[in-house]
Amino acid sequence: MTSYQSMRSKLLPTGLYSLETGSAVDCELKAYSAELDRVYSELDILLREAFVSTAETYGITLREKCVGKERTDLTLARRRELLMLREMQAAGGHGIADLNQLIESLGVTDYSVSIVHRHCKITITVGDSLTDAQKADFEKGINAFAPVTFETIFTYTA
Repeated sequence: MTSYQSMRSKLLPTGLYSLETGSAVDCELKAYSAELDRVYSELDILLREAFVSTAETYGITLREKCVGKERTDLTLARRRELLMLREMQAAGGHGIADLNQLIESLGVTDYSVSIVHRHCKITITVGDSLTDAQKADFEKGINAFAPVTFETIFTYTA
């Protein structure tokens, strides 16, 4: 049902308005409904983009920028998967596989990880080209994940 049909069906039972085709009220309802239909369409898009599982354009891009870098080189499905992994990181474990998933979800693809349990050190070497802001975001995301008893060392080769 369009907004015009909805407004018309609500006004008809009152009997207060003449809703004949071409009447002043009918013309106003059509004018209102044209804009309301546009607004409803925009709201549908906004609602879709608000969730990772349904976002298709700017919703994915904005979330990627918040957690690392935009990954336009990947498919939409893979971008969603990485964002969901990133958002679930707090509930995950602290093993090497979990750390690798986190690093990839932060947008880094060329990296190596070395963990020395005896010395409580994690060394992450990043080969991707990152800006200073991206490096800071990357390190913040990793430090939120890494055990506090471990020292995390970051090296950048690009």
